[in-house]
This record gives sequence, structure tokens and C-alpha cells, in this order.
Amino acid sequence: MDTAGIDGKLAVNGKPREDILVSICFPELPATSAAFATVRDLARRLDTRFRFHEIILVVDEKSYEDYLPLVAQIADLRLFTVRPGNSYYVRRVIAAEEAIGDIVLIASSDEITHIDFLDMLERADAQNTILLATRSNRYSVRIGLATPVIALGRASGFKVDINDLQTIALPRSQLNYILSHSDPELALRFPPRDPRLPISILSVEADVPFSGGFSQLQRRIQLLQKLLVYMAPALLVFVSLSSTLLTLLGFTYLFYVLGVWIFLDNIAPGWLTTSAILSLSAIFMGSSLLGLSLGLQQVLNQKGNNNLEKVAHEINRIDLFGKVASDLNVNLERDAPRVAKDTA
Repeated sequence: MDTAGIDGKLAVNGKPREDILVSICFPELPATSAAFATVRDLARRLDTRFRFHEIILVVDEKSYEDYLPLVAQIADLRLFTVRPGNSYYVRRVIAAEEAIGDIVLIASSDEITHIDFLDMLERADAQNTILLATRSNRYSVRIGLATPVIALGRASGFKVDINDLQTIALPRSQLNYILSHSDPELALRFPPRDPRLPISILSVEADVPFSGGFSQLQRRIQLLQKLLVYMAPALLVFVSLSSTLLTLLGFTYLFYVLGVWIFLDNIAPGWLTTSAILSLSAIFMGSSLLGLSLGLQQVLNQKGNNNLEKVAHEINRIDLFGKVASDLNVNLERDAPRVAKDTA
């Protein structure tokens, strides 16, 4: 990456940048002295790089008093309390909604010592793209085990990778789009595969450990369930095709039963009624599933029938206000020559 553009935005003589406001959000920060010292060091580094910045903490309401000393020590820190029981991904959304920065970084406290957050902010601003931190070290065993999950993410319309970290930096425009998603909790963790959301990757050379434990297992199960929900349109298409095939097979078998009944005299006792019931059952089940799947697809299509969402970018050279000013012979004040007033 060309860092000359980034360094060029820094003020002369090492002064901090004044052209953007940055936000660093911690949805979950342990109330330990080591974590507090790390955040204080991060705040000092922010002072040297950005004049306008903020650090956001989201903590449980019952334990917010443990974080008050940190609030007293850091001037640009905002503390939000939430009711116990809110999941980690809900806290990420709360932090993102409360952030006011032009560039917002959703950080994980476990990764704060492995990633240069300030560099992520600079790169996300320079590239005007979502910057997603990922491990540079790839493990073939984990990749093999994660292949079904990655395929599920692609089918659901999200970028899913087991090597992606929790830390992500987003410009304001992309963040607003993600927050308007029907499931911002999932979209903040796995960005949607959308041309309006350019995604860049920041490879982390440090060996970031994989977090485990029961809480992590719960988070992954929740994400997996959400991905399955967003796979519903593809599943409905499969259900429609299979139910159509089942209905056709039912009618074919029914015609076969009728042919046997008309043209054959020696029929085993009970075969005719059993076959007729089986064929009618197949027709009923196939047509019912077909009707339900088509109806649900119609509902989904109506819900997402917004042509504006299909437009990725717009490029034009239209200067509407300039044309209006020219047609009306309006001389804009900013373009008009300054006339010195006689103060005598």
C-alpha cells in the first residue's frame, strides 16, 4: 500500500491530524489493571495522531463503577452501560450506533496488543473502504474444517472467514449502510457481499491466538443460526424445485395406477387402494410445499423490492446548481469579486 498519501495528511512538525474525527469502540473490556493501562496508552497515542478522537466502552450496568477510574483518567472516553444479558454482538451494534467518528473502529480487547489500531484508522480513511483484520498465518486443518461455514456464508451473502479477527474499521458511509441492514449484528461481524461495501484486508503478522471457551462457542452458534436464516431464499428455491418434482411424480404414479386399473384384470388385493393413496399423498404434499415456498418467495421479493438498493455507485459530472445560476444570471457571492468599502 502507498503510505505517502497517509503521511501527507499528517500536519507539519508532527502535529496531529485535524481533518477527521475517529472513534475506537470496545464492546467488551475486562475491568483489569492491565486492560486499563493498555487503553490509557492507546489514548496517549491517539492524542499524538488525531486531534479529534473518542474511545467508547460498553459495559454491564451492574459493573460500571469499576470503569469510573478510567473515565476520570481519559478525557475523551465515553462509557455506556447496558442491561445484563445483552450479547457481545448487540454491544458491538450499540457502540457503533453511539460512535460519532468519520472513521469508526470496532475493536476486541483480546487483539489490542496484536494490531496497530491507529494504522487501521489511517488506512481505512485513505482507501475509503472497510478494513478487516485477518490472520496472516493460515492453518490448513482449520481451513478444511471451516470450508462448510465459508460456503454457508457465501450462500447467505456474507463474507465469512475463520481467520478474520473481530477488529474492523469502517468509514462513516459504509457504517451507516451496515447499521441499516436487517441484521446489523451479523453484518458488523461478517460484512455483506455488496458492491457498495468495498472491503480491504489487513494481514496481521502477529500470531493472534484463537479464542475459545463456552462463551465463544455460544457466539459461533448464534452466528451460524443467523447465517442459516439468511440462506432461506436459496433453500426456498430448492424446496420449490423438489416439491414440483414430487408433484409431477405423484401425477405420473396416479396415471400409472389408473392405467393398471383400466387395462388389467388380475390386480393384487389392496394394491390399487394403497397405490392410489400413495400417489394422492405425493400430489398433496408436493403441491402444498410448492405453494408455501412460492408464497414465501413472493413475500421476500416484495420486502426487498427496492431498486435503489440495486444501484452500487453513481458517477456523473452534473453541476445542477451551476447551470441554474448561469441560466438565471445569478452571481454567487463566493465567486463575486470582493469590493472594498469606503470607510471614510
